[in-house]
Amino acid sequence: MLLLINKSLFFLWLKIAKKFHCSNLSSNFSSIYLENFVNFLRGVKAKFYFDRSGNSFYIIENNKKIAFNDKIRGIDLYRDGISKRAEFIFFSYCLDKVSFSKNDIIIDCGANYGDLYLKLSNLIEPENYIGIEPSPSDFETLKLNTDKKCRIINKGLGNTNGTLPFYISLSEADSSFIKPNHFTKTINIPVIRLDKLIEELNLNRIKLLKVEAEGYEPEVLEGLADKIEICEYIAIDGGYERGVKNEQTFTAVTNYLLDNNFKMIDIYLPWCRALFINKKNFQK
Repeated sequence: MLLLINKSLFFLWLKIAKKFHCSNLSSNFSSIYLENFVNFLRGVKAKFYFDRSGNSFYIIENNKKIAFNDKIRGIDLYRDGISKRAEFIFFSYCLDKVSFSKNDIIIDCGANYGDLYLKLSNLIEPENYIGIEPSPSDFETLKLNTDKKCRIINKGLGNTNGTLPFYISLSEADSSFIKPNHFTKTINIPVIRLDKLIEELNLNRIKLLKVEAEGYEPEVLEGLADKIEICEYIAIDGGYERGVKNEQTFTAVTNYLLDNNFKMIDIYLPWCRALFINKKNFQK
């Protein structure tokens, strides 16, 4: 189907849509209806739904179903369809530079709705995916969006073991252990160091560790300690998300990895994401 909406009209629609979805004029059903109508005009073969009984949202594309718990955020993420979202996340972490096999172990720190698994599910066995998500509501959605064989953990990662206050910010998708500018509430969340978690899971080799912790990335990597040696690749999000000043963590994380025998092999500048390889133990 030919696109019936040009780019300028589409960007105008995005501005109008966000205001409408946030207004008192909209309902869950009216928002879904309008998004589906515009996607029909755009030729996007994906459709949004609202489940009144569960007060939840989902999108279906080619028999693939993805759930989400926040209307505004979910529509923004999946407006172009599930497959486009999967491709973007995968390539934004530069993972096209990695050759995956079915037996590779992946640790997804900050798994959120499971968007990275959308692509990885075609590359690895489900039991080799370890998704870690501290937010209770996002964790429940993650369970819906991943295979039952996946190992899904409702904890935070850091440089200590115990419990820490966690700032919940669902609509902005920047919930963190570091106080952000905007948050809905604070809850206590169990936190575990990665080196301890790796020992508990009895892992001796990790193909990929992806870290996206809304500004808490340095602490997550500190918690790896000497287990960093068994990681072949580490992909990080070092964007401007740390605390009320919205500081970037890219510099600190990059320096830490360089000091620990990793080499940057690619970078996605718009989102301050990069992929590193363990040059000491894995690079030929």
